[in-house]
Amino acid sequence: MLNARQEKTDVVVIGGGAGGMSAAVAAARLGARVVLVEQYGFLGGAASNSQVLAYCGFYQKGSTPVPAVLGIGAELLAELETIGQSVAPIMSRSGNWIVMLDPEAVKFAFDRMCERAGVQVRIHSKLTAVTTDEGRITSVTLADHAGTVTIEAGSFIDASGEATLSTLAGARLTSDIRRGDHVQPTSMPVRIGGVAPDAPFDRAVLSGIIAHHNATSDTPIPRADGGVMSRLPISGDVWWMTIDLPLGGVSGEDLCVVEREARRQAWRNLVLIKQMPGFERAYLVATGPQIGIRETRRPQSCEDMTAAALETGARRSDGIGRAAWPMEVHEAPGRAFFIDLGGEGFADIPMGSLQAADITNLYLAGRVVGADQAAYGSIRVMGTAFATGHAAGIVAALGVQARRAVPEDIRRHLLTQNALI
Repeated sequence: MLNARQEKTDVVVIGGGAGGMSAAVAAARLGARVVLVEQYGFLGGAASNSQVLAYCGFYQKGSTPVPAVLGIGAELLAELETIGQSVAPIMSRSGNWIVMLDPEAVKFAFDRMCERAGVQVRIHSKLTAVTTDEGRITSVTLADHAGTVTIEAGSFIDASGEATLSTLAGARLTSDIRRGDHVQPTSMPVRIGGVAPDAPFDRAVLSGIIAHHNATSDTPIPRADGGVMSRLPISGDVWWMTIDLPLGGVSGEDLCVVEREARRQAWRNLVLIKQMPGFERAYLVATGPQIGIRETRRPQSCEDMTAAALETGARRSDGIGRAAWPMEVHEAPGRAFFIDLGGEGFADIPMGSLQAADITNLYLAGRVVGADQAAYGSIRVMGTAFATGHAAGIVAALGVQARRAVPEDIRRHLLTQNALI
């Protein structure tokens, strides 16, 4: 017979990606007892579970990399460097600075960060139910291989990416794939091994191979230019992102359809890329475990980050972090564009974007923070998620300790923890 356990803590964080880990560590550093819940057997979020092996948002766009995120995010980069992974920023084809990643180093670095902060991590744990009372969450129920555990807490943070905590709590949603709302398509980046160390990434050759395929196939490749391709640290594998697919929903059946098709395309594309000089011995190292999801659901926040604020580089007295990645809008598979930011090259993220509008002790981090459609293309990226998670963790801890978190106290604690605001 499976166990049904009961526990109490101060802060529960759902989701162990950039936003969730940062939130958990930040709250723990303020003395809160923190439980971090992750459905996979490791932390790291999309960088470790979806092969999204590039941190975007750590630096402003420009001729030189100017930091936009410090604090816990910068500590994570330092941890990766200690492990042996280079974190030197490189300029992408879009003119933006990114940090390439090794997924195993990411998992280990996240473990170390949580262990040092005293965060209780629960992996292989699935959120199954939420209890609320008078506009507050009182407990969450998790399922693992041993049974269920119900955890009571004072504050809860949704860093699940798919707004799972918010949805189960009955929070109002501004965007919901289940209603038929337009959401950005998914991508499945893949890792390719066996590529000659000196092999050139000849985009003209790759585009020609894809053009020939598209002219003779009934399953064309949307990214006709070959997509994004870069070398990874440590392994030297090639990271290739050229598979884009629409997502029909968030059920197991929906994800099965899109992920099965993505894997089929990955093996098809491997045959094509072997025509490239230096790629003759290429092989598929990894897909997934899951497809890279940009957007499915977002809860209503007290205040949204807006495209207007990003276009003007708006500063504000209650800013809790800097959004510096251009608004990256994926209209459809293979169709994306960037909208550059104004002002000093970043905009302040409002504190209200981290607070659910209709549940007083529910805070938001990572892909579920409040934003309008265009601004979401900037604020959703993983580098920025470290900043929103860092702030959400402080807000949640103060919410337990003081029953009320004011902007001045939040910003003071962020600065104490070396965040950039």
